[in-house]
Amino acid sequence: MARTPKAVGRFCKTVLPLIHKRTSGKRTLDDVRAVMETDRWNSFDRFHETTETLVRKYKEAGAEAEVYAMQTGGQMGSGRWIIHEAADVICATVDVVRPVRKRVLDYKKNPWHVIQWAGSTPRGGMENELVVVDSEEELDRIPASRLAGKMVLTCLEPRGLLRKLGEKGAVGVITDRPIPNLPDATAWAKFGWGGIPIDNASFHLVGLVLSENEGKKLRALLQKHGKLVLHTEVDIRKYVGTHDQVSGLIRGAGDPQDEVWVLAHSAEPGAIDNASGVAVCLEIARVLEGLIVAGDLPRPKRTIRLMNAYECHGFFKYLEDTRRLQTPLAGVVIDTIGSRPEVCDGRMEWHATIPMSAGFVDRLGASILRASLKLTNPGYTLYEEPFQPTSDTLIGDPKYGFPCPWLTTHHRKTGKGFDAYHTSADQPELLSSQGLAVCATGMAGYLYFLANAGTEEALQFAQAETERTISLLQGKGMSASRVMHERELHRVNVEKLQRWLWTGDRADVLAQLSECEMQVREASEQALGKRKPATKRHAAGANRIPHRKVLLSPISENVPGAISRRIGSAGLSSWALFWADGRRTLAEIAEAVSNETGKDVAVEKVVDYFEAHEELGYVELFGPEEVISKAQLTRELKALGVKAGMDVMVHSSLSAIGYVDGGADTVVDALLTTVGKRGTLVMPSFNHRGAHVYNRLTTPTTNGAIPDVFWRRPGVVRSDHPTHAVAAFGPRAEEICKDHRKNGVWTVDSPIGRLVHGGGYILLLGVDHNATTAYHVAELSVPCGCIDPLGYTDRVVNAEGEVEEVAGLAFRTKVCPISPSKLNVTLDRGKRQKKGPLGKGEATLVSAIEVWKARRAHLKNVCPTCTIQPRTKK
Repeated sequence: MARTPKAVGRFCKTVLPLIHKRTSGKRTLDDVRAVMETDRWNSFDRFHETTETLVRKYKEAGAEAEVYAMQTGGQMGSGRWIIHEAADVICATVDVVRPVRKRVLDYKKNPWHVIQWAGSTPRGGMENELVVVDSEEELDRIPASRLAGKMVLTCLEPRGLLRKLGEKGAVGVITDRPIPNLPDATAWAKFGWGGIPIDNASFHLVGLVLSENEGKKLRALLQKHGKLVLHTEVDIRKYVGTHDQVSGLIRGAGDPQDEVWVLAHSAEPGAIDNASGVAVCLEIARVLEGLIVAGDLPRPKRTIRLMNAYECHGFFKYLEDTRRLQTPLAGVVIDTIGSRPEVCDGRMEWHATIPMSAGFVDRLGASILRASLKLTNPGYTLYEEPFQPTSDTLIGDPKYGFPCPWLTTHHRKTGKGFDAYHTSADQPELLSSQGLAVCATGMAGYLYFLANAGTEEALQFAQAETERTISLLQGKGMSASRVMHERELHRVNVEKLQRWLWTGDRADVLAQLSECEMQVREASEQALGKRKPATKRHAAGANRIPHRKVLLSPISENVPGAISRRIGSAGLSSWALFWADGRRTLAEIAEAVSNETGKDVAVEKVVDYFEAHEELGYVELFGPEEVISKAQLTRELKALGVKAGMDVMVHSSLSAIGYVDGGADTVVDALLTTVGKRGTLVMPSFNHRGAHVYNRLTTPTTNGAIPDVFWRRPGVVRSDHPTHAVAAFGPRAEEICKDHRKNGVWTVDSPIGRLVHGGGYILLLGVDHNATTAYHVAELSVPCGCIDPLGYTDRVVNAEGEVEEVAGLAFRTKVCPISPSKLNVTLDRGKRQKKGPLGKGEATLVSAIEVWKARRAHLKNVCPTCTIQPRTKK
């Protein structure tokens, strides 16, 4: 197998001991108690008090603190991860009032007594006869309304009984569900995860919990007297409110906008599950900020975001609501950790990230955790486990999320959770201060390494992943489809590792990464020999390609029942949705899932699964007749007049073209084929100051999918301008892109200025001249007074890997009185541009100098009297 990258070994010998020395398990355990003090009430008003505690502690640690408040409700039936409503628990009591008087439970003495999302009683309470129902079969036999006005006592989990009890007329339910080995423990019960499932939302029952022994006493009393009447008073205020996501930020020094995320749950009542994870986040902040302030560690290049929120709902909605330049690099779920060895059978589990994500983070985390256990070990053995949803680890969604393993001490040797899981017995006494410390050490090390890694580390991991994959491919008995599967996973790793590039010659770095892919390609071909993946007959519709439209996968409690049942009946995991990368057919996805699970997955099931998701709005399915090919695009570009040898700048909208086989890459291939080896293809690679620090190795463009795919290709030259970089490929690429930052945007000697005055063309794919930028070259030449190419101050990563301030574009403070839309009319009227179809959209080809001339003519009498000024940095 592959060796550990040298950078990781060096890190574990030098940095990890510093982290370990500063980490305090006792301090972390104190934080567990502080978080539980308010979270244990399982009430939204108290959850907001937890927010105040976390913000204060993060600030005391030296970290920044942010609070993002998410509104409850809205978009019901959409599948989104939404908490349906807020609920404050004011009080809850139950008393036997006839034929004897006895207090049964009191929420203020034990907050675990109330089922989350339970309903309230009338003011002053209600009196009801108690009825015991201990099996679903018995419940099914009870005639409709026979339970009307009754309070039901059951040893069953009440969550799945809500509808049946409501239909039978029950006003409430008390569960005394037994907890193995803990008869005095009260279960943590919920009628739903983020709310009552929408198909059951009309059923409002009072819901309460007793321990097994408390239940026995109540049952004995009922048996003794034959009939009991209970007085129940429950006051729960439900309303449209908010729940919080609290972030502690260890701000990066290089590109703070690029982030590594940690997910740890708050708003849960237990110690191990989940105050332990939140407390470890606080300790990570203290340790890393302390080392940085002391000068023992440099501030990392990127920001570490330590996130604490309601499980899944708090993280997923935050991911959906907040707009980012690009997704986080990577992360980790810290969930249920630091258990005493006797509680978890000494198992520290490191669960892999989602199968179709970048698995190199799994190997990194395992290496650092092993090294942490060598520094101190409370009695744990590290187990590297396959992916398992918590379900926060679904944030490993390869399209919208990031690689995200899970650290836990949840499971015992049996594979089941610890006895006290989700019960009132989950108290700080079950935690090990040494266990919390080693978890904090390992995770602080993992996060710091990821946040500070650069080109050297990325290349070392690429080589390690290459060696690992080749070793797997050289094993015996691997099927042809599995060979291709491993090759694809290696490709994903290499692609994701490009996010960590920081310095170096771009061409050289990409050449090394390409060499890694070539080695795996050759190894896969050797492994295949003359074999080819078997051709199978597929179900109708299996050749369709799903295109994802919504991040992550839906939560069943917010999905209409009929669709939810269709998704469930397919028998596929919730993350099977993520195999839809816009390139695979449903038949190919069935093969990928089969390789992932080691079980043959029926294509018919995959078809049903994706058709249900299409009805919900999560995907769109495209048949072969709807897919646009490279051949069609090439043919239409040539018909438009694009010729070999042309220098062409392209502005584009992939969605306007339609669904293209292979997506943006295919459009780029068609363009390169059309201009040929003598032509130069140019595209905007702007970030429009969306990037706070520009790194031409990693900063994405905000100009759309086609230019973002284009600049990342080996051989493409990308200019060094901080906000308006240009990318080019072809014989004139270097000449066009050179000295961009020095010369400024839209000057005669800028890349676009060289194209305009060098006989180049503008090609619009699905957009009009509102999207072009060549007309700005004309504006400067008039001259206008509202653009200063070098009048602003921006930040870039220089060749030495340092962040420096440079002169950048100062653009006008107001909209130009002459809209660029006028170019569309002028150039059409003068027949100076040609239009034609491209896929489902329209393409336009025009000589760049014609755009320049038209814009100058529009502005020649306007600019001299215009008072609009450029926005310069103060």
